[in-house]
Amino acid sequence: MSRLLQHRLRKTDVIGRYGGEEFAVILVDTEGPNAVKALDGIRESFAQIQHLSSDTTFSATFSCGIVSYPHFADATQLSEVADNALYKAKNAGRNRAILAN
Repeated sequence: MSRLLQHRLRKTDVIGRYGGEEFAVILVDTEGPNAVKALDGIRESFAQIQHLSSDTTFSATFSCGIVSYPHFADATQLSEVADNALYKAKNAGRNRAILAN
């Protein structure tokens, strides 16, 4: 996942590990709908990758909670709103990107 993010995002974007199995991504100078478009493309590509484990292959998917700055006051609020959008994506069936209102 981290390798795909590094290859598909711009050098000006910021990618970081957030919690155990989550990533935080900052798409510099990118409006919310364009962030959804960019991350949806990465999400679709990631779902196509076949991973090898022992003698079997599998694929994986991910969901995104997306929030747009400066619509929220500070980093704590941005994180909370993004987390809520992520849970909406998971509850809606996973493997999707949700832009917070």
